[in-house]
Amino acid sequence: MELSRRGDYAVRAMLDVATRPADRMTVTKEIALRQDIPPIFLTKIVSSLSQAGLLRTYRGVAGGVALGKPADQISLLQIIEAVEGPIYINRCLIRRGECDRDRACPAHELWVQAQGELLGLLANKSLADLARRAQELQQAPMADFAA
Repeated sequence: MELSRRGDYAVRAMLDVATRPADRMTVTKEIALRQDIPPIFLTKIVSSLSQAGLLRTYRGVAGGVALGKPADQISLLQIIEAVEGPIYINRCLIRRGECDRDRACPAHELWVQAQGELLGLLANKSLADLARRAQELQQAPMADFAA
C-alpha cells in the first residue's frame, strides 16, 4: 500500500493550516507555494476536505481556508479517507466475498491484523499531534554532518 500524492498533499495542506494563527484565514495560493503543491490539484483537495467538514472555506477578499474543527479532533485517518476513500491494504479486506480464498489463505489473518493496526495508528494520531511534532522539528538544532 502506498499513500497517493493526493493523500500526502492533503496531510501537508491540513498541517499548514493547523500551524498558522487560528484567527487568520490561510490563502490556498500560499499553502500551494509553501507546500510545493500544484494549485489546481490543491483546489480539488481542499474541496474534498471541506466536504468532509475538516476545512471551512471562505470566499472574497478576506477569504481563505480554516480548520473545520479543532486540530485535536481531526485524525490522520479522517484526512486521508476524505481524499482517498477507505484504506485497504489488500483487496480481500474490501468486503466479505471479495476474495474467495479468505478462509483458505494463511495470510488473510495477517492482512486483517495489519489493516486494524494501520487504521488504529492513523485514527489515534491527530493533526494537533503532527503540528506539535512539526514545531519540535523546527526548534531542534540542525545536525552537524560536516564532522
